[in-house]
Amino acid sequence: EPWLPAAAGAAPPHPIGIGVDDDRRRSRLTVFFRFLLALPHLVWFTLWSIFAWLAAIAAWFAALATGRTPEPLHRFLAAYVRYQTHLDAYLWLVANPFPGFTGAPGYPVELEIAQPERQSRWVTGFRLFLAFPALGVVGALWLTLLVAAFLGWFASLVTGRMPAGLRDVGVWVLRYWGQVNAYLYLLTDRYPYSGPPVEERPEPEEAVVPAAA
Repeated sequence: EPWLPAAAGAAPPHPIGIGVDDDRRRSRLTVFFRFLLALPHLVWFTLWSIFAWLAAIAAWFAALATGRTPEPLHRFLAAYVRYQTHLDAYLWLVANPFPGFTGAPGYPVELEIAQPERQSRWVTGFRLFLAFPALGVVGALWLTLLVAAFLGWFASLVTGRMPAGLRDVGVWVLRYWGQVNAYLYLLTDRYPYSGPPVEERPEPEEAVVPAAA
């Protein structure tokens, strides 16, 4: 399980976060045919990516000139990055429902994207070069996600539930991937945070021994 103890300190604040409202129940039928069911989404995602790249180029020039991504471009790119998170969550068994095609909020694994804010022109100008280390981390984390999805596929087929630890690994990877995408697509100039989430786990309750009569 990818949790850090509370003693590690809180994660740094970031305008791109992730929310989870998933009960870990999985439909065995849709799990078995998950890749086939996702094919329409993969085609749509490929087409949408072309327009997202063009929008990102326009946002890059606008952010260089004004220090801010225009709000219409921010909304379009935010929907695209959010949709990618929905699709990845569905494809890699981090969530169960079939996602929509518009990137609208409301999916059980939801990328939370803040409103546009001012961005450094220096960071904007060298954005691709600055993103190289984060992309290297993404490569390592995606291997972790593939292993978690592979194991979770078998577990979900047998039990109808995704193990909590494997689901949480997927959420961690998708949170970081969402932050990297938001950085690349000019939604924020805050650098991605790759550390695991921090959670204060409750202490186990001590057994109560009845007093002797």
